[in-house]
Formats: sequence, C-alpha cells, structure tokens
Amino acid sequence: MSRIRRIEYKGAIYHLIQRGSNREYIFENELYKGYLIKIIRETKESYGFNFYGYVIMDNHYHLLIQTKDTPISKIMHGINSKYARYYNHKENRTGPVFENRYRGILVENERYLLELLKYIHLNPVKAKMCPSIDRYKWSSDVFYRRNMKNIVDIDGVLDMISLNRVEAIRKYIDFMDSGYSHQEFHPDIFENVEIIGSAKFKEEMLTEDNREIMSLGEILEEVCPSEAEYELIRRGSRKRYLTDYKSEYVKQAREFNYSFAEIGEFIGISDAAAIKLWEK
Repeated sequence: MSRIRRIEYKGAIYHLIQRGSNREYIFENELYKGYLIKIIRETKESYGFNFYGYVIMDNHYHLLIQTKDTPISKIMHGINSKYARYYNHKENRTGPVFENRYRGILVENERYLLELLKYIHLNPVKAKMCPSIDRYKWSSDVFYRRNMKNIVDIDGVLDMISLNRVEAIRKYIDFMDSGYSHQEFHPDIFENVEIIGSAKFKEEMLTEDNREIMSLGEILEEVCPSEAEYELIRRGSRKRYLTDYKSEYVKQAREFNYSFAEIGEFIGISDAAAIKLWEK
C-alpha cells in the first residue's frame, strides 16, 4: 500500500520525535541540549507556532507543536538543519546527525495535550535518568510548574485545567506526579501510532484525499532529515553517507509507481543507478 502524504493543515497539532543517526548520543553534552533550545526559540520567532512542550534526551527529542501558517515539515527541517551544522562543526565531523526522518504524529485536538505532556515528560523517568518528572532539567515541565511564560505556550494547557491559575498549576502538578489510573490515558496509546484521536478523526484523516500521489520532491523531503541533505542530493552529491537517503527515496518513489528513469532524473543519476539503490 502506498504511503500517505504527511497530513498538514493550519492549526494541526503534532507530537514530533527525532532520533540521532543510529541512535547516537547527539545531545549528551548539556551545551548541545541548550543549543537545540536556542534553535527552537529562533525557529518559533521566525515561523510562528504554538509550542506546548518538549523533552531533550541524550539521543533524541520530543516536541509538541501546533502549526499556524508554516507547515511542520519546514519547521522541522529548519530545526534539524541548523542543529546538524552546529553539531558537526563542534565535533569536527561530517555525515548524518539525525536518522532518516522525524516521526510526526498528528493529534486531533487540544484535549489530548495534558496527557501527551505527561507522556513526554516521563521519558527521562522511564529511562532512569531521574527519579521524578520535576527532577529533569531538559523538559518543559518547569515552565508549567513555575508559571513561566517564555518559549513554551503554557496558557492553553493550564487554562484548560482551570481559569484560576493557582488552581491550574496545583492540578497540573498533581497529574504529572501521579500514576496512570485510567486505561484511556495509559502511555501505551501514544506509542507506535501515526494519529492520536477519535475513530472518526482517524477515518477522516485517512481518506483518499490524503492518499494523493506525492511529488518526487515531497518524497525526497520526507526521507531527508534536513534541508542540507535534500539540497546535496538534488545537486548530485556523491557523499557516501547520503546513500541510505537516496535508497529510501527510490523505494518510496517506486511505491507511487514512478519509473526508475523519472526517479533517477530528479536526483541526477541514471535509471540503472536508481535500480541499484532500490535493490540495496
């Protein structure tokens, strides 16, 4: 079955996950975690989006974003491109920093935000990096606990809990510090899914309208972790680390029944070379 096009629309909410290439520890240094926050802040100022939460682990990060006018793909490519350049420069290295593509899990509406935040904030606890949510420095939890209006847009979530801010923060803390007692909000429902929401919402999002044929440019953009890799491949770069991205591009393009000649021409290679990448 063909892949569905990344579902993007103004006001869409996404739970985003990006891992390091081969799950490498690309954020192990606190300086690197801080720089990622700086990039997110700058990207938010440039593109404008609602930023509800995050956690930065040593080898991956989670974001909770609601788009406005800029599509999520452009936001994520902006963040990943800047970080990859910075990381490679600091480490005096070349090659991919992130794995092929980020996971963008579409979220139906704001009613899922609090539960998703708990799932995101629990990551370092589950990884035994800290004993409790509030003890981890590199997550958005502190903004909610301390009513800090900064990079994180806390008002939407806290106002849903209570219009009395003191009461909202108290209930937020109680929820974050409690276990899961209801199956509906068990963290398992946020894992290995592409859409979070009601059955009706999932059905609407998976209609034929969202199964349109993707252009070759869209397919290449999907498999590249950042604009840097996309541009290199489009310009015909032969850098070895790009091979896996090219191979994935060819395989996905074939799912949409593009010919090997069309696939190869788009990235400046022969149809025979495209076939070899497909067989890889």
